[in-house]
Order: sequence, then C-alpha cells, then structure tokens
Amino acid sequence: MQQKLIASNLCYSIGDKRLLDNVSMELAGGCLHAVLGPNGSGKSTLLKILTGIWKLSSGTITWKGLPLLSQKRQEISRIISLVPQNPQPSFDFLVEDIVAMGRYAYNTRYWNAKDEPLVHEVLRSVDAWHLRHRKVNHLSYGERQRVYIARALVTESPILLLDEPTAGLDIRHQVEIWDLLQRLVAEGKIIVITTHDLTIAERYCGNVFVLNEGRCVGSGPYSSLMTPTVLEEVFGISESAYPKAMELLEDKARDLERYTCI
Repeated sequence: MQQKLIASNLCYSIGDKRLLDNVSMELAGGCLHAVLGPNGSGKSTLLKILTGIWKLSSGTITWKGLPLLSQKRQEISRIISLVPQNPQPSFDFLVEDIVAMGRYAYNTRYWNAKDEPLVHEVLRSVDAWHLRHRKVNHLSYGERQRVYIARALVTESPILLLDEPTAGLDIRHQVEIWDLLQRLVAEGKIIVITTHDLTIAERYCGNVFVLNEGRCVGSGPYSSLMTPTVLEEVFGISESAYPKAMELLEDKARDLERYTCI
C-alpha cells in the first residue's frame, strides 16, 4: 500500500488575517509535487504548517492514517523534513557539524560516529564535500543552501519539503539539485517544493498545486493548470504580456536543457 500524507481543510490565521483557507492536498511518491503562487499566496506558510512549526487553526494532517502532528517532535522529524528558504545559522558551526545535526532525530546528541558515512554521502550528493571543514557563516548563499539540503537528506525522512530550494544557486547547481530530487522520488520519497519558477515546475514536477491568497485554486499536471486565465488571475500576467512571459520561460527552458546535456 502506497504511503500518503493527507492534509484536509488546513486553515491558519494570525489575528483576523487568514493566511491559509481550507487547503487540502494528498501527497504520494512517484513524482515531484510543486506549490506555485505569487508572493504572499501562502506557500511558505503551508510548508511550516505541514511540519508543525506553526500550529494549525483547524484541519487535519495524517500519515499512514494516523494524526501526524500529535506525535512527539523527534518522531515527526523522522517522518518529515523541511529545508527553509534562506536559512540563517545562529552559530558559526562547521558544515560537517551542521549536516550531522540532522541525525538528532535518531540520537540523544547530534553527532554519532556511526552516522559519519551517511553524512559524507549526502555532502557529496549536493556537491558540498569540499565545504565540510568550512564554517557555515562564511559560505555564499548558494553554498549554504546546498548544505541545508544535505542536512534534511541525512534525516532519511520519507517526506521532504523544500522552500525555493534552488533560489540563489547557479544554473549548474540548480540542474544538479533537481536531478538529485528526481532520483530521490524514484526511490520512493515524497517531495514537495515551492517555487516561483514556472519553467522548473513544468520540467521537473509531475503534480502542481496553485495557491492564491491562501486558497488552493487548482491542482494536477502543470499543462492542464497553466492556462492564460490562471496566469492572469493568479500571477497577474495580462493578455498583452503573455507572449513576452512565454518567451522568457522558453529562454529559461533552453538554458536548463543546455546545462542538463553537459
């Protein structure tokens, strides 16, 4: 039986402001899931709600038929991991130590000698092996992003959420990260990403959720959702601007194709 994360009627409010409004989604392995939407549509909020970082106002989240967020924090961390957008470390740890902290879900301390092979494996998978003895606050934004992806991977959780995972990365590392995520999906992981990049969603993501003002206005294959009407009503691309927007997306697609073939 295929494992699924099922979120039903998720609502989240701060004061009188509703940031998520009855969002439902069913997530299974087999494809990359993308959450699309303009700034302020609720994408990052949704990921924080799914992991229990922010507390639901109402709604349910179940994993294997059981409530996810009623479990202990350490157990939740073994099930679902989040890579936030632009993580800001508070202390200047070594990269290798930052990644090893992902194993805290299994240990009473963040570092255990038996975890060293796995830590090294994931550092290599995101092209960060050469950074392992650098201090994390001395890294570029793109380097730091790869390190935090490695920390999420080292948890070995079946569900991985990534908020704008390739923002700030050069095109080569973007392609490498998307190829890595596709391999993980093929191995059975459930992966959800948020992105503003429609080209990325079209190329790599088999299932798409479109958010607008905290509501899910559509879900399914990219090709069936990204109509001129949706682009105008959700993303503000007017009919007159549509040809130029498509031209920009095609240029990005050609860049991705060129680097994928190198």
